[in-house]
Amino acid sequence: MSMKKVGSIEVYELDENLDKYTRKEREEYINELFKQEYQGKEISYLLNGEEIKALINQTTKRNFRAYQHSEKYETNKAFRTRQNIAFSGDYIDMISNTSYNYSKDEQKEFQKRHYRGSKWHYFKKNIKCNTSFFSVNIDILEKNSNYYIYNTKLKEVDAPALSRSMIPTSSVTNIS
Repeated sequence: MSMKKVGSIEVYELDENLDKYTRKEREEYINELFKQEYQGKEISYLLNGEEIKALINQTTKRNFRAYQHSEKYETNKAFRTRQNIAFSGDYIDMISNTSYNYSKDEQKEFQKRHYRGSKWHYFKKNIKCNTSFFSVNIDILEKNSNYYIYNTKLKEVDAPALSRSMIPTSSVTNIS
């Protein structure tokens, strides 16, 4: 796969050789890739004009466990596209260079992994993969002044629905 920028949209072309690997082989490779290469990496985001570093770590289970999938979060097509991008080695490109969308305080205080004082920050951008357009949504958990990439998901969008205002050209934003 290769990623190239066309205007302000990142375009990913999936390699035709992906079909020669079984789903299980791809899942095992992606999980190893996350454990060996991505785990511990920090990705930069601009939040309120300030750079933050969000960590990909072992608690970011929805990122590196390729077999976890729920139709509640993304369609099968979006899930397969995200996994194919990760399998091809372009995952970091996919989750980088996003625009701030919004933030909110944690509302599920009593869950084990959440606690009072946590905050969620949401980032997004639009990409094209082969012939389809997707919105890349990244959920970042702020906990004890540390940032963690908690979840990434794709949502298919119609090309005509993409307006200039939806296509990110910069990550600089302010939180009201």
